[in-house]
Amino acid sequence: DRPTDRNGLNSCHQYSFIHSIITMISNIAARTASRMGSKRAMSSGGPKLHKAKDAWQTIAATRPVDPHPHNVFHPPYNKITVGCMIAGVLTAGYGSMYYGMWHQQKKQGYWK
Repeated sequence: DRPTDRNGLNSCHQYSFIHSIITMISNIAARTASRMGSKRAMSSGGPKLHKAKDAWQTIAATRPVDPHPHNVFHPPYNKITVGCMIAGVLTAGYGSMYYGMWHQQKKQGYWK
């Protein structure tokens, strides 16, 4: 049989463990070195500025005039419809949270 140390591990297992640690450290070092080499130096010219804001008057002048902007919401709003929609959303949200809590309490045996 193979000789073992005081923990019961033979020298083959100890070598394998040390080899895996060395391999892991060298892989981390290689990844770090490759990332350091792939970083690009900052250009000395500074950030590029967008020039559309300077030419906005010219751009807007070439667009056709929209006689009626199509907004998503058109007032006046029906107060009953809006109130029912808000109440429905709040009820559905509270109900789903309460059902989730009820389900967990039943599943874990706190409520019978």
